[in-house]
Amino acid sequence: MSTRNLKKIFFFFLAASLILSACLPSIFKRDDTSPEAIYTMAAQTVIAQYTRAAGETAVALLTQVSSGSPTATPPEQASPTSTTQAIIPSPTATVLFPTYTPLPPTFTPLLPTFTPLPPTFTPLPPTAVPPPCDWAQFVKDVTVPDGTDMLPGQTFTKVWRLRNIGSCSWNTSYALIYVSGDRMHTYNAVGLPGIVHPGNTIDLSVEFVAPDQPGDYRSYWMLRNSYGQAFGIGPNANKPFWVDIDVTPPQSQYPYDFALSMCMASWRSRADSSLPCPGSQSSSDGSAIMLTNPELENGRRENEPTLWMRPSQTHDGWITGEYPKYKVQSGDHFMAEIGCLEDNPGCDVTFYLAYQTSGGTVKNLGSWRETYDGFTTRLDIDLSSLAGKTVQFLLTVVNNGRASKATAFWLAPSIRRSTINPEWESMPAVQAARRRVAQDTGLSASQLIPTSVAAVTWTDTCLGVHLPGQICGEALIPGYRIILTDGRRNYEVHTNQDGSILAWFEI
Repeated sequence: MSTRNLKKIFFFFLAASLILSACLPSIFKRDDTSPEAIYTMAAQTVIAQYTRAAGETAVALLTQVSSGSPTATPPEQASPTSTTQAIIPSPTATVLFPTYTPLPPTFTPLLPTFTPLPPTFTPLPPTAVPPPCDWAQFVKDVTVPDGTDMLPGQTFTKVWRLRNIGSCSWNTSYALIYVSGDRMHTYNAVGLPGIVHPGNTIDLSVEFVAPDQPGDYRSYWMLRNSYGQAFGIGPNANKPFWVDIDVTPPQSQYPYDFALSMCMASWRSRADSSLPCPGSQSSSDGSAIMLTNPELENGRRENEPTLWMRPSQTHDGWITGEYPKYKVQSGDHFMAEIGCLEDNPGCDVTFYLAYQTSGGTVKNLGSWRETYDGFTTRLDIDLSSLAGKTVQFLLTVVNNGRASKATAFWLAPSIRRSTINPEWESMPAVQAARRRVAQDTGLSASQLIPTSVAAVTWTDTCLGVHLPGQICGEALIPGYRIILTDGRRNYEVHTNQDGSILAWFEI
């Protein structure tokens, strides 16, 4: 391209630039501050910058051509790189934007969504409530469970086992007290024997005497503290405990029973002309009490009604029971076993059996002294001389030793009637059997009454009674099987025909 043509091109671009420059001010005269106007103005500014840069580049090229510089490169031979550099704005160019102040955003607060959670419940430990100071718990009946059968006038000991479940200890100023029901001839209060700490148990006992009349009887009891306040068992410590018995009519196998008929007698002692019946085992005036399972001084325990007599508490004290009138029958015998009760060393007493006629004369039938020596005495008094008479029997005990140990007993004191078959009574074998058993047992022959006599032929020399170490030979021996009784026990006796050979055992 010639220099002439380059000049024409230069002036063409120069004219175009001037025309554009004249038009730009009118564009920016709009007072438009909207975001779209601002962006348009920025674009126009960039275009003006590019146009100015292009003009400057054209002027430079024209100058080089005019000066005839050898290093000038014709426009058609310019590299793409040179062309790009000619239209890119200078790195120092600064694009100006209008100042923009953003409006505060519209903020609509959202209310928080509240989902209530179930409350977390942590239970507090219960506040410990201390137990009442005085509070008892019934544990068990040690003796005499509810509904126990008793004979009229029978003495018995009731024992309750209680636990202290209160917060205070019981001491000897506390007492067991009667509160209601049937008192049954006992004390209103019985002191505690020792200290009972909370949580511990104690056995508390009271002596009772069964009423004379048949029926059901119940006695209610509680405890009393040192301030005189009563307390007991139950949730509120205000319930009583009790003893419950059933008194049944006496059933005697004898024509007359002195123990069962005890309270039909009139009792007196040296200290008092009229004693209550039944009496109290701790009375210093003396007492008469019935026992049903006494333990004798020889260690034997019995199960028959027993009359326990205590003289007045002096060295020469005595006690007497006068029984109602009784008409003696043929064959009557007075029978009993006498001695001292167990655990009473120092016991030294004299027993008397007497009777009184309608004229008031008292006659003695016998007397027996007993000491605590481990032996007892069996009595068998034949009353044949009194047959057909109406008399009153008197039973008396006199103390010879220690007053507190004078514990005399009459075991099964009774009148028993002999009903021996006259035919049996004349038999030598029967008489021999009665004598032999009486000798071996300590009974009298008159106490042993035959109830059965049967003829038997024994097949050996032992008469059918085989004892350890005994040698028996075969033999045919005619004889008898005899059953004897003393009213309490039965004995079987095997004899030959005349009773010269015999053997016996208890059945």
